[in-house]
Amino acid sequence: MKKILFTLLTLTFFAIPPAHADTPILRIVDKPHLTYEGTFRNNDLATSLLPNSKLGKLIFTPSSLQRTFVIDAALVDEVITMSQGYTIDGEEDPAGSLAAQNWLSQLKFVVGSNNIVALAYGNPDEKLLKSIAPSELTYYSRYAQTRLQEFFGRTVGAENGWSTGVSRIDGQSRSEYSSNRRMVTGLSSITSAPEVNSLRVRLGSVLNPLLAKADRAFFMSSQKKAVAEISSHLRVTPGRYQITSESAKLPVTLVNEFDTPTVISVSLIPLNSRIQIENLNNIELEANSRLQILVPVDVLAPGSTIVLAQFINLKGQLVGEVSSLNLTATVIDARVAWFTTGAAVLLFVGAITQSVRRVRRSRK
Repeated sequence: MKKILFTLLTLTFFAIPPAHADTPILRIVDKPHLTYEGTFRNNDLATSLLPNSKLGKLIFTPSSLQRTFVIDAALVDEVITMSQGYTIDGEEDPAGSLAAQNWLSQLKFVVGSNNIVALAYGNPDEKLLKSIAPSELTYYSRYAQTRLQEFFGRTVGAENGWSTGVSRIDGQSRSEYSSNRRMVTGLSSITSAPEVNSLRVRLGSVLNPLLAKADRAFFMSSQKKAVAEISSHLRVTPGRYQITSESAKLPVTLVNEFDTPTVISVSLIPLNSRIQIENLNNIELEANSRLQILVPVDVLAPGSTIVLAQFINLKGQLVGEVSSLNLTATVIDARVAWFTTGAAVLLFVGAITQSVRRVRRSRK
């Protein structure tokens, strides 16, 4: 009898399909509304949160059914930002903040004990992202899971395969996203500044399938500006230098405008063989600091040289913006100097000899 009961229980357990197979799915998703500079593009989100609008109807409509909630944590974070007070065209909108607060409260209430699945942060096209940056898909998913677990105060799933829709992104925008992603992930490998991580997880929003072509162009432009701004916070200052000796000390200035200290190495690559210069290794940069380091330079030949300066991470990869150090060496080779000096001496001796002869002739 016990054996039969055990067999029946085992069959029952394995016969239960996953939650998404036997429960309705409710997707809480939308296109992005918050620019990469941290302001709301318009007030469409506040309107959408009202009970009779798109996002409001999803959770304010009563239902006794058990459901699986598939949620974009980026949308929830946007609503949280709105609930804390925001401005549109320079004016505060308390009604929008109140609508956001009510929507967040209702979301927690209606979800209750239902199953929750976190989409990759920003709801990017999962298939596309998996083909061009699979590591970022994993990163976005884990971050989204953490954010929703903090919001709901309980366990949230984050399995791939829940994304729907296709991002019809053009080749140029895809290339720009990849370039921005490499820049920000590179920065994240040399600094733990929280604003770098915050920007990194939001990059995937431009791959959201709900974005129209014009909307995507707007957010791509916003993303490009934000990446340029944040990459300038950790840099090697470009400059022009004049070298007048065979061995000199080149003053290289490193800047860290983040509130977080870091340890960095710098690659220094001359574009010709006129000089020799070594890399900088394991330089400690304090938060909000500027540090000037004297780097030894050996001049092999006079002329102009450009040195490309760029940060190196622990994997030996070049990251961050490239800075140009323009050097002009006016050093004269020692052999040329000796030859020139000898010629000058001979000319001087010859001039004296000629003067003596003239004096003697004049006396005669």
